[in-house]
Amino acid sequence: MQLQQVFSEADEIVIYRDGENVVYGSGDGQFKNICAEWDDMLKGSVVMPAFGVSINSYTVNAMKSGVWVEFGFSRSREINGMPFEKLLVEVKPSYMGFNVNRYMSECGYVGRCFYIDLRGGNMGAFSDFLAKL
Repeated sequence: MQLQQVFSEADEIVIYRDGENVVYGSGDGQFKNICAEWDDMLKGSVVMPAFGVSINSYTVNAMKSGVWVEFGFSRSREINGMPFEKLLVEVKPSYMGFNVNRYMSECGYVGRCFYIDLRGGNMGAFSDFLAKL
């Protein structure tokens, strides 16, 4: 399975805004809307080697400001030998690519990240959509 495809298999999506969060379960209508906007943004994207490494304390602190989206799964997944239970992304309109932080319950947001290049696109439309939620 490709990284871009796994997001739609999430069981919940959490949107963080300046440290506050809202949870959308897979049965929620907004969940489907978020997934549709996310999938639109990822069209034509490419997974590339990431230089980023997540350090739990840094990541948790960074989540206190800005906008973040987290995809949570009911069971552990693995892509390219990298396991995760959640995937976290910082949302900034100008980002043309971004790190995808992996979370495991025993260690938090620790280890190598994935990286998605939007191939000339950016997060602007997705960011605008989230601002209206």
